[in-house]
Amino acid sequence: MPKTARGLNYVANDLRPPWRTPGLPVVFNHGIGTNLGIWSAWVPAVAARHPMVRFDMRGFGQSPVPPADHRWTFDEMVDDLLEVAATTGAGKVHVVGESIGGTIALVAALKAPERFASVAVSNASHRGPGITNIQGWRKTYESQGNAAWNAEMMTNRFYPGAADPAALAWFSEVQEKADRHAVLALATLLAGADLSEALRGLKVPLSITLPDSSPFIAPSHGAEMHALVPNSRLRIVPHAKHGLPFSHARAEAEALVAFLAEIEGEAD
Repeated sequence: MPKTARGLNYVANDLRPPWRTPGLPVVFNHGIGTNLGIWSAWVPAVAARHPMVRFDMRGFGQSPVPPADHRWTFDEMVDDLLEVAATTGAGKVHVVGESIGGTIALVAALKAPERFASVAVSNASHRGPGITNIQGWRKTYESQGNAAWNAEMMTNRFYPGAADPAALAWFSEVQEKADRHAVLALATLLAGADLSEALRGLKVPLSITLPDSSPFIAPSHGAEMHALVPNSRLRIVPHAKHGLPFSHARAEAEALVAFLAEIEGEAD
């Protein structure tokens, strides 16, 4: 797989037929504990209409894992995202982020609005205060280990039978192997974030999607974000937990394609 100059692992997919009207590239930023594979079931729908780039966020997958004493910042994570976006060769891209990946996407659009045609966030928040059930992660890791944290997270992400058993087994395996220092450091970074005032000035179109039953981010966070950003849309998905982008991948991919068509003004 190719890597950026900063060592970030990424995959590009483009399944557009030659007669398809060109669509802008879409860059996907996953959240804590997983890797670019979380978007795999999105590829058929999205890449048939847009060049699609997925990458392993710093600290996960095949991207660099910083040392335990690394000082994590949103500036670094945004620079990573912008570097991946540059691999498309396009002046502007759409960006999709889930969980903290969505928060990073929001910070990036505030920092460099000229680089983005739209932002779509899923099970993500603009502010750490009010995010619940992440405060006990360190205690779980230290007292019970990775397997216990992973088991807790699987319950928080998915209802029983929410996805194909093989897919859930893959997710669990990846999450259990996640670097605990990266997990805890990013959780701390997210907990201290508050983009409320800055979002009032966001000029990039925004799509907000939240599950109705995430143990971390209540639908009220989405309503608050929607009220802050004039050019935004809010959608709440019923009977879904924090693993929404994975458990409902195909439906969410089609919803994204519809949003991008609206933004790009496509006839179809």
